[in-house]
Amino acid sequence: MKNIFKKTLFLTMTIISLTLMGCNKADKVSINNKDKIKNMKLLNEENNLLDLELYFDDSTDESKAKIGMEELVMDKEEVVGETLVNSLIAGPSLNSKLKPILPKDTKLLSFSIKDDIAVVNLNSQALIKMSVTKEEACIKGIVNTLCQLPKVNKVKFLIENKDIETIGGNYNTMEPIGKDDILKIIDSK
Repeated sequence: MKNIFKKTLFLTMTIISLTLMGCNKADKVSINNKDKIKNMKLLNEENNLLDLELYFDDSTDESKAKIGMEELVMDKEEVVGETLVNSLIAGPSLNSKLKPILPKDTKLLSFSIKDDIAVVNLNSQALIKMSVTKEEACIKGIVNTLCQLPKVNKVKFLIENKDIETIGGNYNTMEPIGKDDILKIIDSK
């Protein structure tokens, strides 16, 4: 179990590190890291699912500790997608000249992938009045980031589990948005 936890933690930290670096230039180290991530597999990994075990206290006697196991099955792309959205919320690395695309008080309430659509459910702090260019950068940033995942073609935005007409006051976000849809909503402005 420790080995699975270590590998999961390593994978998550590696993805976060690569995401936060914000490098556009491909150097030998980043190419090698990408190859390592592609080749990394967790034990019991099947059909893009992570089959993990959680251990909890199962003691019935105060004098003897006993643990019991519960199975946890997670979709690998949903785990990665959640990490990507949280990295976008955290903002670019400190050394970067890039700017955040979401307010700093934004929280990801839930993330799921269904029918090739990533559903991003944010708290109400994500709703702020944005300039046209700021909202365009926000939508493009989230959509382009999540559409890197093989199972994601579009992104649906929710705030506090509810559909929203706009995230920043300028563009309609009621329908799921894909990379090709970005041009349509921006041209319709």
